[in-house]
Amino acid sequence: MLTVYGAEWCEDTQRSLRYLRRIGVACVYRDVDADAAALDEVKALNHGKRRTPVVRVHDEVLVEPGNRALAEALVRNGIIDRQDASERMRRQNVGDLERGIRIGAGAGLALLAFKAPKLLRIPLAVLGGWEMLTGVVGWCPVYSAVGVTSLGGPLDHPIEADRESWLARHTESADHAAAQELKE
Repeated sequence: MLTVYGAEWCEDTQRSLRYLRRIGVACVYRDVDADAAALDEVKALNHGKRRTPVVRVHDEVLVEPGNRALAEALVRNGIIDRQDASERMRRQNVGDLERGIRIGAGAGLALLAFKAPKLLRIPLAVLGGWEMLTGVVGWCPVYSAVGVTSLGGPLDHPIEADRESWLARHTESADHAAAQELKE
């Protein structure tokens, strides 16, 4: 059982939920602002203090964990193994806003194919479909081949404070650093 106690306005809560979503780990989310019982549980777990997020992985409690600490707890509690965590992060190398842009651009190309000359219809439709697919799954083959990512960049989650670099090497990106350290 994995439960995340947090608040919609909390950047750390959003980061933790995003990390879990990206590595494909399901969780129960309890908003402490909307659920009084959840707030009481958070205070009980934090010696009377309200802090978010609080993540409960089986019987282990993490208060405001970073992605690395969260990944390590998932491994320790048998939810995922080290190699699986690394593989899951490598499969997603495109940030949230870029995913939306890719889906929109792909749809635009697919629609443009209907109005294009006959010779260009199939290539435009295939290119549009491919671009939409890469947006939906959050993976870019070019980024993968070059070994870069847009996760953690300015177009990924602009409300968060970890906008250190865009298209950073996997080992420099916050999310990928956590995945890489799990390998060791």
